[in-house]
Amino acid sequence: MDSKRVLSENLRQNIYDLNMTQKAYADAIGIPYTTLVYAVSGKGSVSLDTLDRIANGSGIDAWELIKPHENK
Repeated sequence: MDSKRVLSENLRQNIYDLNMTQKAYADAIGIPYTTLVYAVSGKGSVSLDTLDRIANGSGIDAWELIKPHENK
């Protein structure tokens, strides 16, 4: 699976789980809204620095953002 798509799906799920809008999520984790939209779109890559900022801001490990969900 494409890591950009996995990141996109995991971000969407995290935002949903927190019951937040993308704008509120971006503000809460300290990244520009446009950067979050770019990551959530799955159309482009984010830097490792940005991945770390998202992970640190959301309180999860960076590897969890790029780890595909296992099919059960």
